Amino acid sequence: MTEIPAPTGECFCGCGSAARPGNYFRQGHDKKAEGDLNAPFHGDRVVQRLVDRGYGPGGQNLHQAAINSGLREACGVVEGCPASGRPGSAELRRHRATHACPTSS
Repeated sequence: MTEIPAPTGECFCGCGSAARPGNYFRQGHDKKAEGDLNAPFHGDRVVQRLVDRGYGPGGQNLHQAAINSGLREACGVVEGCPASGRPGSAELRRHRATHACPTSS
């Protein structure tokens, strides 16, 4: 995995706006950047991006790949719970505390 750059105070989407200290993007601009990245390389579709990388029905399981990489952590409270989150994140701690298990991931 390549090294992640440090936040610079400027929004990484290319809009030229300031980002809050410690953030890469202004609020919502991460999704804008994702869409802009999908446009020239994947026909402007997230589904095409997944398929291009071997994920989706008949391919690899993206959710499991994220967990296996250590970038996501499975709920682990109940066997088969499809929830996951960033390791150590408040969202994952909250999920585990209340165990509001979704029916699908």
